[in-house]
Amino acid sequence: MYAAPSSIQPKTKEDRERWKEQSLRYRLLTGAHVEDLRDELRRLFAREIAADLEFHPDMSRNPLRMIVQQLANLYADAPKVRTDDPDVDLSPIVTPRLWPLQQQTERLTLGINEAIVRVDWEWWRGATEATYRPISPDLVVCIPDPAQPDQPIAVHELRSRLRNNGEQVWAWDVWDVSDPAAPVFRIEIQGDKGRRIDATAEFAPDLVGSYPYMSDGAPVLPYVIYHKTIGAGLWSYRDGIELVRGSLRLAALWTHWCDGFQSCAHPQRYALDVDTQAGITRNIAGVSVDVVPIDRKSILKFRSAGPGTGSIGALQPSMEPRSAAEALKLFGHGLAVYAGLNPSDLQTTQAQSGYAIVVARDGMRRVMKARQPAFMASDRLLLSKAAQLANAYGGHALPVEPGAYSIEYRGIKESDTERKARAELVKAELEMGLISKVDALRQLHPEIESDEEAIDRLLRVSSFERILNQAPTAGDNAEQGNQ
Repeated sequence: MYAAPSSIQPKTKEDRERWKEQSLRYRLLTGAHVEDLRDELRRLFAREIAADLEFHPDMSRNPLRMIVQQLANLYADAPKVRTDDPDVDLSPIVTPRLWPLQQQTERLTLGINEAIVRVDWEWWRGATEATYRPISPDLVVCIPDPAQPDQPIAVHELRSRLRNNGEQVWAWDVWDVSDPAAPVFRIEIQGDKGRRIDATAEFAPDLVGSYPYMSDGAPVLPYVIYHKTIGAGLWSYRDGIELVRGSLRLAALWTHWCDGFQSCAHPQRYALDVDTQAGITRNIAGVSVDVVPIDRKSILKFRSAGPGTGSIGALQPSMEPRSAAEALKLFGHGLAVYAGLNPSDLQTTQAQSGYAIVVARDGMRRVMKARQPAFMASDRLLLSKAAQLANAYGGHALPVEPGAYSIEYRGIKESDTERKARAELVKAELEMGLISKVDALRQLHPEIESDEEAIDRLLRVSSFERILNQAPTAGDNAEQGNQ
């Protein structure tokens, strides 16, 4: 993905504000927020102090990215996709690249609240499977579908394209199916004074005046919006703004902490009525400051500045690094609640996590379960659109209704400690007669989908045990041989 140039902006004020917020979140997620951090330093501190801090801003503290990386687990193990027909071949749409790419989609969705996935079937290149491309929402302008307000009926995507002369330009892919009888596809480039120029003939001459994707006589819009939560609109870009602003603020405060650790965590020396034989004048943000660069190995030489007796002393350190770091740690953990986490979801002991925000496995599972319905709705719609393209251009016969696809997400695997604790609890309930062996087996093996499957496994285990019990042992064989 590329960052859109600031000179290209949407037409409406609402979309411009949305792009501004979403692009900030995207930069935080990708570690490209150094200039945003410098702006935050200038807002927090006096000009001459900020000018000193922004030379080496601390980019190592980023709660938004840290939390999103830990919570994005829905596609860590490839979900299981099924239809009513167990023999149907889903490989043209459930491709080897789909779920790895969806990990990026999930990170964008959790960090920005929405993400877009573009599905294509490159029939003009003899494609045999669908392709998918995650898109950051600060590169699109959408019109909502009146029948499904959380999905678009028209999309303008800003993307980088290469012209015939080798020049790289930003172009708008315009897709509009609001009128199914007259769908629109164009490629536009930015002209003078913000006007767009139709450049379809240059980039896709075979598609001039036509619409690329049709299925059973109806146009297919190849975009699906993913939402962090199920709602009734396209965007919720203001939700969680506290975590975004707090991440920038925390990075600025850690930058100040690093400067204090270097400059203010040791006794501050002073001199009365004496002059030093060394020193320099630095210009910081237009202000001249006399300083004497020293470290613990420096030897300073002084001379009397007057007839009286001069003196040299030291002030106590103006910063205590440990207590300051603890305060910033608490500040960072407080931001986690805006990501949908509870205090009990965090591992806060210093021995385990230092000063980072570490989400416990139970917290990850709880957040995943809460987000799963929204992702499942979009995944089904994505597979439905891919199936329409596969049928129309690949000659397949896949189900085209979103509800025809059943998706089973694997979840977060238990640790050895968690599994042992659960096994002991199941064993205690079984011994007290509170559950049956079938219940116990299904609790220990969630992948077993029905009681019938559990009973079949128990019967096979019992059958194997009878065979083993009836089999002669090595001692029996030796005895028979002696006889």
